[in-house]
Amino acid sequence: MPPNPSFKAMMNEVVAYGSCCECGSCVLVCPHNVIAYVDGKPKQVAKASAAFDYCGISEGIGCDVCAQVCPRLNPREFELADLLYGSAQPYRGAFGVYRRIVAARAVAPEIRERAQDGGVVTAMLRWAFERGVIDGAAVSVADPARPAQPMPKLVTSVDELMTSAGSWYTYCPNNLALADADRLGVEKIAFVGVPCQVTPVRKMQLVDASYLVNGRKKEKHVERQSKFLKGYGTRVALTIGLLCTEVFTYDGLMVEKIEKDLGVPLAEIRKFNVKGKVLIYKKDGALVEMKLKTAQEYARPECHHCGDFSAELADISCGGVGAMDWTITILRTARGEEIFDRMVAEGIFEVRPMDEFENSMKVLLRLSNRQRARVPIPPGYDASRVRAV
Repeated sequence: MPPNPSFKAMMNEVVAYGSCCECGSCVLVCPHNVIAYVDGKPKQVAKASAAFDYCGISEGIGCDVCAQVCPRLNPREFELADLLYGSAQPYRGAFGVYRRIVAARAVAPEIRERAQDGGVVTAMLRWAFERGVIDGAAVSVADPARPAQPMPKLVTSVDELMTSAGSWYTYCPNNLALADADRLGVEKIAFVGVPCQVTPVRKMQLVDASYLVNGRKKEKHVERQSKFLKGYGTRVALTIGLLCTEVFTYDGLMVEKIEKDLGVPLAEIRKFNVKGKVLIYKKDGALVEMKLKTAQEYARPECHHCGDFSAELADISCGGVGAMDWTITILRTARGEEIFDRMVAEGIFEVRPMDEFENSMKVLLRLSNRQRARVPIPPGYDASRVRAV
C-alpha cells in the first residue's frame, strides 16, 4: 500500500488537478483550522501569504489528517472493499460486494407520496429513529434560501427527517452535517450520501491512526489529531449509499435551463427525477420533461473522476435505476441485511425479487461497468489499481 497521502498531495493532485468532489470531508476533519470550505473546495486559510498547498502543521510536527479521508487519494474506493468486507464477500460483481439485491418499496402511504422512488431510505431512517438504532441522520434538506437546492443537515427527529425525502440531483456536501454531532450530542448516526461521500466516511472508520505517532509531537497533539481523524466515523452506525452517475450544477441546470429557459419557477417544483429523461413534477400536478442529454450539458466535471456508481462501500445501497416507484436495494454488509430483514418482518417494506426487474439489473450492470471504466488516471496511480474489480 502506498504511504499515507499528504496535505500537499491533496491540494495539488486533487484540488488543482480538478477531481475534488466537494464533499468537504477534509475540512470537517482538519484538527487545526488550516482549511475552510470556500466555493465548494478546501482552501488554505491559516496563512494568507503562504502557498495554497502549504500547511505549517503538516510540514512541522506532521498531521495530514485531511488527506487520509479524501475519496480521490489512496486508497481509492476500488481498494477499500477488501479492507471493509474482509472474507465476508458472498457475492462480488460489477457493482461491488453484496449479500442480496431486491426491489423494495415502503408500505406507508405518507412515505410513498413523498418518496423519490420506493421510499426505502426515508422508511429505513424513520424506523431506525423509532427503534433507537440511531439518534441522528446526516442527510440533505431543502435550502429555504435557494429553491430546488439541498443543504446538509444532521436531523435528530422523525419530523425533521420527513423534510429530507427526495433528491434534487444537485450536489450537497452531506459530510459537513457530521460537524454538528458533538454539539447536538448525537452518538449513533445514519449517514446518507452518494458514493463519493460514503467513501470518506469509510476511510474515517478504516484508517490506521498510528501513523500520527511520529516522535515529533506532544501527546496532546496526537490525541487531538486522532480524535478528528476517527471521531466522526465512530459515530456513524449505518451508511446508506445512493446510486449516482453524476449530479448537475445548480446555477446551470436549475437556474439557467429550468427556470429561465423552460419557464418553470424553482419554487413551484415538487419533485425531480431522472428515468432516461429528466422529469420535473410541479406542485400544481403538471409534469415537465427534458432530454437527459440536455441536462448532462450541466453535469459537474468533477463527477467524471468517480468510478463508483452504486456506493460499493455502504451498508445498503439504494436507487431507482430502471424502475418507477420501486427502490433497487443492494444489501452489502451483514448489519445492513439484518436491519433490512427486521423491517421486512415488521411489514415496513413490500419486496420483490430482481428477476421481476430484469431491465433494472441490465441498467445497473451497464452503468456500473461504464462508470468504473471512465475514470481518468489520477496522478500517482496506474490503470490496474484504479480499475481493478
